[in-house]
Order: sequence, then structure tokens, then C-alpha cells
Amino acid sequence: MSHDSPTIPARDHKLLSFAVPCEDCGGWTERTIGPPGTRLPTQMTCAHCGVPQALDLPGHVDAEGRLDGCPRCDYHTLCIQKDVNGKLGVVLVLVTFGALLFSGLELPQMVAGLVLLALLDVVLLKLVVKRLLICYRCKAQYRGFPPGPRCRPFDLATWEAHDPTPDDAAR
Repeated sequence: MSHDSPTIPARDHKLLSFAVPCEDCGGWTERTIGPPGTRLPTQMTCAHCGVPQALDLPGHVDAEGRLDGCPRCDYHTLCIQKDVNGKLGVVLVLVTFGALLFSGLELPQMVAGLVLLALLDVVLLKLVVKRLLICYRCKAQYRGFPPGPRCRPFDLATWEAHDPTPDDAAR
């Protein structure tokens, strides 16, 4: 499998945007840049403390508009994730489970219902849900940018290696 041409769908958010943490106060600043082709910022101001922050978007976007590496902290690899609300997903699973449990349906009907819901989930994830790029180190989020050659699907081991509060430190 070649890493130069990822087999990830080309659909993205229509507008370029980012959400990045502040180096000083830790607060998050979200900003919409505009459609692809819009002039990319080289800095931003924290929405919480007002301190200017470096953000080298032009230095990390190639001629094809692909984002490769984090413009916020300059880490070399971004992960590619589906842009879904995880808490909402857990709530939907619990509500569906509860509804099926108390519906009075027979086991084969419940299984058929779960299979249909799983198929709907797959279709929605493939056709509707967009993706975002997240920096493993600073956790900055970038929407609307196609992934560059060094962007990879989410890897839990890499994510945990850059976790600012590892479980081992708490023990």
C-alpha cells in the first residue's frame, strides 16, 4: 500500500477551519478561514487571553492544498478521524439498546433490528460523516484540509504516547 496516495475519501468540510489550544492559558480558539484557496493565516490570537500565537499554516499546506504536519506545534504526523460527536454516539447506542431491551421483541427480531441499524451506521459513516485532522502532540483540529502524505488513520498507541496526563503518572 502506497502512503503517497491514501485510500481515504476526498470529501471534506467545505470551509477550512481550525481549533487550537493556547500555549499560555490552555484555552481553545476556533476560527473559520474560508473556502480552499483562501489566504492562510500565519498567526492567531487566543480567544481567551488575547495572546498572539504562531500558526504556520502556509508552511504546512502543499501546492495541492494538503495539510501535512501540525501548523501549531510543528509535529510531523496528524491523525485522520471521522468528525463525529463521541458522547452523542454513546447516548444513541444506550437509547437504542434500552429501546430494544424493553420493546418486547423476540430475539431474531432484535438481531434483525441491530443488523439494520449497523448497516445504516456504515452508510452514514461512508457517505455523510466528514473527517478532520488532529495533531497527536497538541491535539489541534483542522477541518476542510485534505490529508498530506504523512497523515495516518488514528493510532491509539501514538495518541497515548503524546497524552499530557498519562495514567502511569497518576499511580
